[in-house]
Amino acid sequence: MDRSRIQLRHLRYFVKIVEAGSFSRAAALIHVAQPALSQQIGELEDALGVSLLERSPRGARATLAGKRLYDEAVEIIKRIEHLPEVVRADSVEMAGVVRIGMSPVLASFLSGPVTHACKAAMPNITLHFVSTTSGQLASRVNAKTLDLALIFDDEFATGLTRHALFRQQLFLISQPDVVAGRDRIGREKLGELPLILPSHPHPAIATALVDPLLAKYSDSVRVMVENDFSATVSAVIAGLGSGILALGDLTHVEGASGLKATPIEPPVFMTAVLIANTDLTPAASAIHVVIRNLITRYLDNGRIVGAVRADH
Repeated sequence: MDRSRIQLRHLRYFVKIVEAGSFSRAAALIHVAQPALSQQIGELEDALGVSLLERSPRGARATLAGKRLYDEAVEIIKRIEHLPEVVRADSVEMAGVVRIGMSPVLASFLSGPVTHACKAAMPNITLHFVSTTSGQLASRVNAKTLDLALIFDDEFATGLTRHALFRQQLFLISQPDVVAGRDRIGREKLGELPLILPSHPHPAIATALVDPLLAKYSDSVRVMVENDFSATVSAVIAGLGSGILALGDLTHVEGASGLKATPIEPPVFMTAVLIANTDLTPAASAIHVVIRNLITRYLDNGRIVGAVRADH
């Protein structure tokens, strides 16, 4: 491998290993198998002709050459990540209104960062946000009353462009005493708990989890809610039972700081996708790129609890 074939992923992986302090921790953070991570670093060292990391039972740390590369790599990654935003930011075309939809769960932790990233990159664009169910958002994108939307799964995306962002694990959302001493909960144990379930669950959740629970443990269902996010959280806060959501971090959910998110095992995943019209305006196309870059950075930094890359 010659220097001209150094890939951005080599630099991303190297930076993450240096920051994590070990191959194993870095592999867990970026959801890449450790042997594959070692291979990528080997390719990078071969291309540069130097040793970049000192490996030991305690972890890995950068050599002198590695420290120099780390500083350069961080800057390179930042420049490349922001390149689409930079080249579009001053364009006269980058003005107008872009209409974005998000499912309530995704909006709970992404609406703020998406707004900030889009306004920083293209301050002349006005964003119009809508938050409702994935099915309704897809229908609105199809009807062209929305330009693009972040939803769960691709079941509703017929006839639209689709970009898979990540796969998100489901969690039991409960009062802390419900799962005291547990760092995960088995599916078979869910039926023993008073549950708060959506009356019209997402098909992916219904097939994998809700339908089997209702068939076997119908007496455990305390509340059926129409709005499966805010109503579920409110009911859990009120102590009416526990909910099931594709959300592992409740710090951004108002009033939910005292609740606990416990991963369900074996895991059930939903796929978060970015859907869009096929004839986006230049402004909407630019926002599409900004959102994808933001999600990539979040995944690289392990900032979405319970998320794995869509191709894993």
